[in-house]
Amino acid sequence: MMLSQSEQQKILRYINDLLKARLTHGPEPELDLSEEFLEKKRGIFVTLKRKGMLRGCIGQIIGHEPLRESIRRMALAAAFEDPRFPPLALSELDGLHIHVSLLTEPTPVRSYKDIRVGIDGIIVSCGWKKGVYLPEVAIETGWDAKTFFESCALEKAGLDETELSGAKIEVFQTEGFGGDGDL
Repeated sequence: MMLSQSEQQKILRYINDLLKARLTHGPEPELDLSEEFLEKKRGIFVTLKRKGMLRGCIGQIIGHEPLRESIRRMALAAAFEDPRFPPLALSELDGLHIHVSLLTEPTPVRSYKDIRVGIDGIIVSCGWKKGVYLPEVAIETGWDAKTFFESCALEKAGLDETELSGAKIEVFQTEGFGGDGDL
């Protein structure tokens, strides 16, 4: 599912307007896209950055609800519920960079050697421990596939080194787009 640039801009504007409405107690905007798109169930992440620094990122790997709901929920969660940051303030909307990643269904791979750096996002799990990295993390950090896997396993999932050999690896791809929401 490839979105046109116009459709991508509508989503970014919607998220910006949604955050502004929440911060000013105004009415929520409508997302003006086709019913076919809005009813799809896809994994999604919404990432917010200011001055190049992460400001919030929340998502779900598997789509459990229509995109009309998950885009709204993930945008609000990234802005107001990411435990790493205080809730977004109105003064931060100016210059806020919004990035949306729509995910494909995860598929298992046998080894970190099967990860295509810059194309695949990864899910590393062992028992109840799980970590996720979007594909752009490997590019932004300059990691190779092994470092990408190990960082996700050890730092995000909280595995210890003895669990690495038994870790399950799944990959997914994203359709990602971003910009300033007021474009």
